Amino acid sequence: MRRILRRIGWVIGILFLLVLVLEIGVRVYVESPLQTDFYGSLPREAVAAAQAQVGVQTVSGPGWVHLGWIADPEKETYRIELKTLQGWQEIGQAKYGSFLHRGLGGSYRVWCVPKDKTPPVLLGEVTARPTFEPSPVFVPSIRGEWQKLFQPQQYGSYINDHTLYQDAKGDWRLIGITSLTEGDFNQEKYFAVGVSRDFPPASGMTEQAPIADFGELAWAPHVIFSEGQYHLFWSPHKLHQMTSKDGILWENHQITLTAPYHKFFRDGMVLQVAPKQWLLYTTARGWYFSQIDVYQSFDLTYWQYIRTALRSSWGSERNSPFASMESPFVVRYQNHYYLSLTYNNDSFFWHGILLMFKIWLNRPSYNDTLVFHADNPYDFGVYRGAARSPTLLTRLEVHAPEWVYNPANGQWYLTTAGWPWAATLTSGEVAVAPLEWVRKP
Repeated sequence: MRRILRRIGWVIGILFLLVLVLEIGVRVYVESPLQTDFYGSLPREAVAAAQAQVGVQTVSGPGWVHLGWIADPEKETYRIELKTLQGWQEIGQAKYGSFLHRGLGGSYRVWCVPKDKTPPVLLGEVTARPTFEPSPVFVPSIRGEWQKLFQPQQYGSYINDHTLYQDAKGDWRLIGITSLTEGDFNQEKYFAVGVSRDFPPASGMTEQAPIADFGELAWAPHVIFSEGQYHLFWSPHKLHQMTSKDGILWENHQITLTAPYHKFFRDGMVLQVAPKQWLLYTTARGWYFSQIDVYQSFDLTYWQYIRTALRSSWGSERNSPFASMESPFVVRYQNHYYLSLTYNNDSFFWHGILLMFKIWLNRPSYNDTLVFHADNPYDFGVYRGAARSPTLLTRLEVHAPEWVYNPANGQWYLTTAGWPWAATLTSGEVAVAPLEWVRKP
């Protein structure tokens, strides 16, 4: 009996060691070609000039003030002070160009503290006060049937991550991931385009010629309109950008972020939070846990990592070798912010291997989207599982959704899409349904 037990112990030990080796091997394999660099889109030699030009910029909301600046964390840290009746008092320190303060606001100073022990230098002094309007929480929910919105026929057969916007003519446009395969992510190197006059159109969108074919992977497009110009962003592992005067014809292709701060950078979404201030939310992963990173820009060209918008920790159910928090989208509604992410890719090595063979275990999990809430767009807390995450608001059965507001009818909508071999709500098409905001009791 003891000999049998020893043999069973040896078998269990060997199996455990094999699983551990495979897990480590897969993580090393998927990480090894990826490069990181804090300054991705801002050359080191340009930091000082950009820092002086931007100074310290503010954004405020109900009970909070955010200070933003160009940072040089290799050479300096930052000391933040608030003016009180007793004089200037230190209220915190920062490594990057971001400091979120809660309180009554007032006059702030940001000091650059060189690491070489030379005297601190004043970066800027600003005055900002938070607003005090109510910030109620609303719970988004799908209210209505799914309606087919767009499925390409000529340049692909499906749509995965996508973006929706109105062009200069007032037409609605959808740009989305596709390929001439059944969903091979290694072949997704341009975007399909759908167009309609109304939204949602009664008979779906009409396909037009694809865009952004540069021979590289083209995932998760996102379009914003700012200061008279359209901007198109996409990934993975680097940030591509193009501009357009009308949202139809695109030009000026650039790779503006060649090496992000964290690996598994993809699915970028841009939100303007103030004049000349934008935030870029992306999928990311730390040493083990998945997360959503935030980058900051003051000109839509140069980006710097400033913080993690949402971390996950012990208790989180999915932490894939290539990150599990995908397709982040942040929307502001009634003075509150809502971050949605599609919670995909299970934690262990076999999911990545099966993905190569178009096998998705537990297909309903493909449509698992978590929605978090915060009173500011910078910090959505920590995800420690469904039962231990105060900022987790709800779960929606959708994949890679876009949140769309149609000013013509005052209605919100939500979309869903995905690979036809993995999705359960759709079969290659983008579908759309009405969205309702219900005030939380």
